[in-house]
Amino acid sequence: MKSLSIEQQIDVLRPSVTSGIAAHFHHWFLAGAAIAGIAAVVLWHPVPLVIALFLGFVGLAEQKAGPNIVAALNAYDLGTPTPGKVSVTFTDWSDDCHYHVTVHEQGQVDWKYEFVPQGWQPAAQDYAARIWRIDPDGQPVLVTVEDGILIPRYVPTRIEKTG
Repeated sequence: MKSLSIEQQIDVLRPSVTSGIAAHFHHWFLAGAAIAGIAAVVLWHPVPLVIALFLGFVGLAEQKAGPNIVAALNAYDLGTPTPGKVSVTFTDWSDDCHYHVTVHEQGQVDWKYEFVPQGWQPAAQDYAARIWRIDPDGQPVLVTVEDGILIPRYVPTRIEKTG
């Protein structure tokens, strides 16, 4: 698989942001869950209930992913990145892979979050990075490395430095 450039990875996400889908897609999952839940009660059948549970879990689990994509693209277009480095790790299950990054930047606390690679294949290693924030002391909303972009899937976790 040939990796996409950073600009191409950003451009792949733009239509979902400009159309508003990214910011509100989780609402569609939750609405589908509600409709399937009503169907389960009306039909008194377990299949719509299983569908409702699935859609509800996905809608709740992904409620930050879309807004994080919107924030990342806004920061990319309007903000100024700062240099730093990141450490990428991943857990590779037989059918799923979870990527995590720890963001290190001079004068900032470290942050850790899960991300989904968009058009590139990360390795478990340290990378030089450019980091975008909306608030100068806030969490990173976008990190780019030479090969790709790292957008938080959920809310990043602040790592307090000890010592």
